[in-house]
Amino acid sequence: MLEENSKTKEEIELNKAIEAIIKSPSRKKLIVAGPGSGKTTLFKKILQLNPGLSNRRIVLTFINILKNDLERDLFGLAQVHTFHSFCLGLLHHYTLLGEGLSPDFIFFPGLAGLIVHDWEIINKTDSPKFVGEMRDLLKDNHINFYLARGNYYNAVDFDDSVYRAYAGLLAKKARIKKYDLVLIDEYQDFNRLEAEIINLLGNDNPIIIVGDDDQALYSQLRNSSWEHIRSLYQSGEYEVFNLPFCLRCPKVIVSAVGDILNKAISINKLQGRIDKPFKHFPPAKEADSIKYPKIVCIETSVQSKKINYIGRYIVQEISKIPENEVEDAIQGNYPVVLVIAMEPYRKQIIEFLEKNKIEVEKRDERDNDLNREKGISILKNNPDSNLGWRIVLDFDKPAFLYEIILATMDTGVPLIELIPKDYRDSILAEVDKFIPPDEQFDSNSKEQVTQEKRFPIVRVTSFEGSKGMSAQHVFIAGLHNKELPRNPDSIKDLEICKFLVGLTRTRKKCTLIYTKRFGIFKKIPSVFITWINQGRLDKLIVNKYYWDKGERKS
Repeated sequence: MLEENSKTKEEIELNKAIEAIIKSPSRKKLIVAGPGSGKTTLFKKILQLNPGLSNRRIVLTFINILKNDLERDLFGLAQVHTFHSFCLGLLHHYTLLGEGLSPDFIFFPGLAGLIVHDWEIINKTDSPKFVGEMRDLLKDNHINFYLARGNYYNAVDFDDSVYRAYAGLLAKKARIKKYDLVLIDEYQDFNRLEAEIINLLGNDNPIIIVGDDDQALYSQLRNSSWEHIRSLYQSGEYEVFNLPFCLRCPKVIVSAVGDILNKAISINKLQGRIDKPFKHFPPAKEADSIKYPKIVCIETSVQSKKINYIGRYIVQEISKIPENEVEDAIQGNYPVVLVIAMEPYRKQIIEFLEKNKIEVEKRDERDNDLNREKGISILKNNPDSNLGWRIVLDFDKPAFLYEIILATMDTGVPLIELIPKDYRDSILAEVDKFIPPDEQFDSNSKEQVTQEKRFPIVRVTSFEGSKGMSAQHVFIAGLHNKELPRNPDSIKDLEICKFLVGLTRTRKKCTLIYTKRFGIFKKIPSVFITWINQGRLDKLIVNKYYWDKGERKS
């Protein structure tokens, strides 16, 4: 550790902020921390300074990519779970929480879709928003129908696993064991249901909650709300701390974030936002800030599948990335390049990259897609499974489908006993011949696939999918009015947060890209680009002459 007089003023300020958190005796702490502020390092330090068994300390986050990163970085110091996996574990451990499920129930993403279809068959009306009712803990709900069908299929999905755990804990059917420490990451992305379970954990255990309302992106996708962290901040129940520096981004990104926030606040956006420091950290980012002093802003003259200037430009820039930056990314276990784009641009970019033999990883957090093979696979393990038969029926849609689904509601008789013999025998014959995909390789071919798989050089995703990621070089493509934002005259706070999250994935260089024409349609660059001090932008026009004669300043 450096002597105090040999540290920079920024290092001294950061150390004081960390020491205040560590030394505080409060059992309830809230840390408001912007992107790249060193949360994982802080978690690690807290756990190292408080020795104990890993199964007595838990870390909860909300998506697998964050869980995997935390699990790797905190190896052996604590148990790390997504919220869903934590609640699933509770259901398995405390069987009373899963009332109506047998001990061998299965977790099946896509169950919610099947239950929606069941409602429509049984009630002959559009289905209620079961998942939304659970996430928002609505009093007027149809959740009992959902749970009854889940019991019939002896399965749970993501959100009902959390709801079952919460409802059971609230009814005191079980009591969660005491923990020495509970750490909550990305609190701004939790919904009301999850926030209530966190409240229950906080009642009985020392707890540290970390979040940033500027990074809340999931209100539309998973009913999350920044109001939870804002309420906690104002409640007085938690001692509040800040991590003041961005240890990830170069100075130009940190400054651009300040520009955007100032503009948003000046037009009465982000009302109720938690005011927080977000400062450049020269000890970690000075060299990158000198090498990459500006955000590149690209205007392409046209974009289409045939004339793919956006994809072509990204390929060109990938080829220029220094080898040491590639190696640093591989060693750090993060991508060299992250492309953030909405459709239809994302698909065209991916096609062009793959055409040019660039390894692309498409971000897909959940595998919720139902397919018939999943049903056959379940029946392979258990030919009596109601869930397996229901999946196959959902795809085959035999003439008797409605009749037997109605019968299950009235009698609870297993599907295998209701299905006509000829159909049942044909499916079971298919099941008998079925070889699961993971058994179609021998051990040698599996090992060869593992050895040949390289770390993905490029990830391509949406704004929401970029959460939990960072990369040496970030490209944000398709920045147009009527897309982001959808209505420049009525900008949503969520859209501002998307842009902020996209920018702050950057470790070294960020490139913003828009086009003047997409196919036959004229495009107008996003107003968000004008919110950034224009002196921070290096503007380039990419058109036919650019490719013929080289770069041309606008």
